Formats: sequence, C-alpha cells, structure tokens
Amino acid sequence: MTVSILIQSALDGLLLYLCSLALLGQSRGKPDRLLPVLFAGICLLSRLGLGDHDTEIAYAVFPVDHIVAFLFFFLGVLLLNSLWFQKSEGHTLFGTIAAFALYLLLRELCLLILALCSLTEPVWFLYVGRVLPLCLWLALWGTGVLGWMKDRLADGDTVICMVCSNTALLLLLHLLLFRFDVSAMLRWLPATVGVVGLLAVCDGIVLLLRQYRIQEQRRTATLEQYLPLVEELIEQVRARQHDFNNQMMAVAAAVSTAHDLQEAQEAMTSLLQNVRLDGADKELLKCDSKVISGLLFGKMKQAELKQVRVEMTIAGAFLRRSLSEADWVEVIAILLDNAIEAAAPGDVLYARAEEEADGLRFSVLNPHPALSNMEFIQMFRRGWSTKREAGHGYGLYNVRQIVERHGGKIITGNDQLNGIAYITIGVLVS
Repeated sequence: MTVSILIQSALDGLLLYLCSLALLGQSRGKPDRLLPVLFAGICLLSRLGLGDHDTEIAYAVFPVDHIVAFLFFFLGVLLLNSLWFQKSEGHTLFGTIAAFALYLLLRELCLLILALCSLTEPVWFLYVGRVLPLCLWLALWGTGVLGWMKDRLADGDTVICMVCSNTALLLLLHLLLFRFDVSAMLRWLPATVGVVGLLAVCDGIVLLLRQYRIQEQRRTATLEQYLPLVEELIEQVRARQHDFNNQMMAVAAAVSTAHDLQEAQEAMTSLLQNVRLDGADKELLKCDSKVISGLLFGKMKQAELKQVRVEMTIAGAFLRRSLSEADWVEVIAILLDNAIEAAAPGDVLYARAEEEADGLRFSVLNPHPALSNMEFIQMFRRGWSTKREAGHGYGLYNVRQIVERHGGKIITGNDQLNGIAYITIGVLVS
C-alpha cells in the first residue's frame, strides 16, 4: 500500500462524507471529525480487500471495480449512515442513495471535463479528478441546492427520492457497461457525454414538472382559502350600494319638498354625510388579484379583532410579476401577520403597494422603535424570532428566500409618521 492510495482513499472518503452530511443532516452527537476517517477507511478496505485491479486508474471513479464489491461498499456506507445520522430508516436509505448519486455525478462530470479539455494523463484523473468534485460540492452548497434537497428528502418527497434513485442507478449502469474502466469510458467519450447530458435533462424536466404541480396546488389552496373573503367584500360593497340608493331616493324627496335653496342644501348635507364608500374597501377594489384582495380583506378583519387599524394603499399591479400569485400571498401574509402580532391595541398599520421604476414595492409599516441595519439583517436570518417557542423564526427568512430567488429585493427602514416611530419592512419585485 502506497501513500498515493492513502491520499486517493482519503479524498474519496471526504467527498462521500460531504455528500452524506449535506443530504442527511446532523449526526447523533458523535464527533463529526471521526466520520470522514471512517468513510476513508471503508473506501480503502473496499479497494484493497475487494478490488481485482492493481492499476490506480481503475479506481479513478469509484473505490471499487465490480458490482459485488459495490454492493458490499454500499451496504457498509448505509450501515455507517444509519448509525451516525439521526433519521428514519426510509430517509437513511434514500439519503444514502442520493449521496451516491451526487458522488457519482460529481466524479463522472469532472472526469468528462478533464477529458474534454484533453487532460488525459493519469495524474489528472487520480488527483485533480478527486479535488475538482470537492470544489463543485462547495459551489452547490453555497447555492443552497443541497439544503433544498435535504429538506425534500426529510419530508419524504416521492419525486425527489425517485430522481435520486434513478440517477444513482443509471450512473451505476453506465459504470457497469464499461466494467468500471475509465479508459473505455474515454474511448466512448461521446456516449458518456450523452448519458450524463440526457440524465441531467431528464432530471431537470421531472423537477420542473414537480415544481409546476406544486405551484398549481398552492394556487388552488389559496383560491379556496381567500376567494370566500372576496365574496364577503363584494357583499359588503353591495350592502353599502343598497344604502346609497336609499339615501339618493331620500335626497330626491328632500329636494322636491324643500321650500327654498337653503333648506334643500341643509337636507342634502344631512343625508349625504354618511354616503361614501369606505376608503379601505375602495383600495381593495383597485387590486388586480381577487385572491390578494381576499387576503388583505381578511388581514384587515384580523387586525380589527385586536383593535388595530390597517390603512391600505394600492397603486400598482401584483400580477404579471416575477412572483406568482401564490408567492405574493405567502409574502404579504407573513409581513402583515408579523406587523399585526407586534402591534398594540389602538395602533395604526400602513400597507402600501406602489409602482416604481424597478417594479412593484409592497411594504408594511408598524409602530416600533428605530432599528439598526444589523438588527434588520438579523430579522431575516433562519430561526430568528422574538418568541422562545420552537417552530418560530422562519417567516421573514422564507420571505427573503422567495424574493431573492426571483431576483427581488428586501426593503427595510425607519420612518416617522405623525410623530410616531415606525419601521418599514417590504419587498421590491420586478
């Protein structure tokens, strides 16, 4: 056994550890530094005890070189993950499969990159081909893709489990087709590129279809939740229209029976002083989304129960933005819920939707002492909350995730209205 084999096994174990850690989450409290060593040990034992080849290039993709050795290797990693990570049996199984899929995808992708760059010397495949996947893993971790996959796997998402399983199976079959021989893979480079490319396209299509289905389900749920409130708003306006008609009839009668102009004016002033549409209702009727109108109407009623008044201003369109209607509902609901919860009886909140050059700005202003920039930044971090109970602290974090994912911006600031200190929290969406 040479130092070269030890280094290669250590790099293999480190990548496998990082893939498992990213997709399975926190350990049971055991020392995390020990786990990469154990993974490296499994890679080394599989290579030395079960491998048939003496050449190092035979293990450029995987620390095993035939299917029987792979099965033992997979079971060893699965057993280690089940002992180390505090998850259910199903999640451990699919999390391990996903870790192998990610491992194989990163390794094969990097080998293809090296081959396409005409870097075919063994040293490139043995060392750079192992270091480059670690760099790609860091890039994926930084984008949040791995965290998103971990959450989906933890929820038992059937589509994500299926995509990970299919990816691992197809990449393994690809290795079996070439008998784990990297030189054969390089001779059939177009076929290898085609397999990996087709796999990426198919997985992308499946994930896009899944996302579309989730958006439709969210839209259906928001329609069912908030359209009844729109009907209540319409009924309220109709009732006021009925009162308006009655008042107009009374005005006509008063004018026709008045003896002079002054008496007619006094009668009209007395009868028309309450004939006007409520300002909040007028603003809600200007909204271009019935679902958002229902949401705003419901939040205003919720605030009234707490003796808090919400002043609404709508001077822009919500639809045909980068945010979907369902995303708007989630963002607006979180901002208003936070403001209403923080308000005291008698407070006045301001909710404004304003058209700007860069897009639509929706902001909520609630009475609060001025905050520093660091305090505003802290509010949008995962887990931040003024409550001590578990499960809180994800509202504003979710707002930031949704808005930034669609190229929008978070708006914060301190204001003074009628001599009262207010804080502004909102979003700007193109």
